[in-house]
Amino acid sequence: MDHAGVDIADCQFHQCVRLGKFDVDRTISFIPPDGEFELMRYRAADNINLPFKVLPVVRERGRTVEYEVLIKANFSAKLCATNMVVTVPTPPSATTCRIKVSGAGKAKYDPEGNALVWRISRLQGLQETSLTAVVDLAPMAKPVVWSRPPISLDFQVLMFTASGLLVRFLKVFEKSNYHSVKWVRYMTKAGSYQVRI
Repeated sequence: MDHAGVDIADCQFHQCVRLGKFDVDRTISFIPPDGEFELMRYRAADNINLPFKVLPVVRERGRTVEYEVLIKANFSAKLCATNMVVTVPTPPSATTCRIKVSGAGKAKYDPEGNALVWRISRLQGLQETSLTAVVDLAPMAKPVVWSRPPISLDFQVLMFTASGLLVRFLKVFEKSNYHSVKWVRYMTKAGSYQVRI
């Protein structure tokens, strides 16, 4: 049996957690407040299982830029990502755009944000979806080199932990006749999920 731990940083606990017990034996002991609450928030930097593989291809061809962006969900088919927003930057001199989505979502050109905005309401685990686009550029007297900012993703995946941190045991000590329901919900959200193009 593998007893390797998960290295976590920037741990923040709800005020109901007894921090002394956590410092001694890594047990999170607490008296929960009424209703739903976030017990813990943390950051992990090593051994991360990224939920998506993003494969961008960007070709600059004179006064056009061609995009091919493939997104693969790297989590179980039993899970799904929701509220995905993929922001693909375009050069500031972009004028018009032709976009085609194969698979999930809808995309449009946002001229104020200099980006293609691809909204995917739901992407099942192990599925793929792709976007192709051709962006026309305005003629310029002196061409400016485009810095190619990264593609950014915003999303939520319920019951998935990129860090591998899991609750192995949950015990409720109840002194009154109050009936409690034991359950744990994992939520992976994009903090700063960016891919260079």
